[in-house]
Amino acid sequence: MEINLAPIVSDYYMDDNLVTLIIGPVGSGKTLGSIAKLDRLMYEQEPNDDGIRYTRWAVVRNTYLELKDTTIKSFEGFFGDLIKFNWGNMTATYKHDDVHAEFLFRSLDKPGDMRKLLSLEITGAYLNEMRELSHEALENVISRLGRYPYPKDGKGCTKSNVIADSNAFPDDHWIYNLFMTSDKPDNYSLYLQPPAILDDNSLNPEAENLENLPHDYYTRQLAGATDNFVDIMLKVKFIAKKEGKPVYPEYNDRVHCVPHESLRPPSEDLPLICGGDNGRWSGFVIGQRDPLGRVVIFDEIVSDDINLTEFSEVIEDHMKRYYPNYKFETWIDPWAANQRGQLTDATMFKVYNKNNLHPRVTDTNSPETMVEAVKKNFSRFTLGQPNIVISNKCKTLRRGLNGGYAYRRVNVSGERYAEKPDKNRYSHICNAFEFLIDGMGASKELLSSNKFKGHTIRVDDGWNVL
Repeated sequence: MEINLAPIVSDYYMDDNLVTLIIGPVGSGKTLGSIAKLDRLMYEQEPNDDGIRYTRWAVVRNTYLELKDTTIKSFEGFFGDLIKFNWGNMTATYKHDDVHAEFLFRSLDKPGDMRKLLSLEITGAYLNEMRELSHEALENVISRLGRYPYPKDGKGCTKSNVIADSNAFPDDHWIYNLFMTSDKPDNYSLYLQPPAILDDNSLNPEAENLENLPHDYYTRQLAGATDNFVDIMLKVKFIAKKEGKPVYPEYNDRVHCVPHESLRPPSEDLPLICGGDNGRWSGFVIGQRDPLGRVVIFDEIVSDDINLTEFSEVIEDHMKRYYPNYKFETWIDPWAANQRGQLTDATMFKVYNKNNLHPRVTDTNSPETMVEAVKKNFSRFTLGQPNIVISNKCKTLRRGLNGGYAYRRVNVSGERYAEKPDKNRYSHICNAFEFLIDGMGASKELLSSNKFKGHTIRVDDGWNVL
């Protein structure tokens, strides 16, 4: 079979590193290149003593429906009548000349599916749309590589690889940290295709696989598509995918976010105001009111799966190291402040107090009121500048405000969403931000709109947050 592959796909196709990953826009030929690479590796496996080149490949996708409707369809299109499927156990065989290959199609959408990977004896694996899979999936298939064919029958496995493809993903995704930072292992390779659409929404003439697509394949997708879809799927930008209904559609990263190096440092003459929330992904934000009365968020601290005591110690160390000369107070969850932990009698208030974080609790008794108060402040401007300014170093908070913190869509017909925001890696940092804003009196101001009328703020002429 003669295949014409685009330049980046061709480089990926020829790479025999342990793990190779290609990232590109939808329609760029990633899947074709991956299956073609499997085909090459099948034919390059050394034959057994009987002269047959045996291989066995795990083909993994996140859900059964996507595996059946998308991945398997691509295999059928590539191999044609030479591949024979057994739908009962989701396997397929390919036999041609001296090549005998098995494909084990596996989805990971049910409890226990991940454990099934650990029972496989395979030559290699193909992880289709890897952004939807966990790091554990990659680790598990690597642990099963090279187990087939067996050395007793010949030279054993001589082609042992993991190949993977993906669309773009957020820059805090495990793939980004593993493949796109200095931590990338030497035996991992990354291939990044050019975007299909440029920043001005014109077609990129350097995009790959254009000759195999309708002439308006990409440009017609722009009509009616959200900016988020275009940025991720067509422009290959590594940002968060927006799912559900954002809690704060009023937030605009282009308006409310400022480069950290451009911000004036917090004034030592004014106290810092912080917000904290504890959970699986605990969050802590550090801000201050500027002379105009606006809120400036300078810093954030986030954690993953550490307990309240450990997180409080991390915060205390951070404050001593980076803000040693500042007085500060921390506004925390008024509903959880005095709840005892499951394994200890210590409350969040007591733990924060013990670690010199100066906890405070407002008397706001409605989460909805807090949310509305934040919304109002995002929509307000003072002297032409937003009432809330956030440093660009607060990446997790910004991702949350930009749609990661959202109301989950209810699985019924129509546009219906849950009444409360979904709990995820962005909810706790956003809750901490809400407590900070609430601690500054925003909820009281919302409920008593006349409270601040007639209050004059004096500032130097020409003063600017930047």
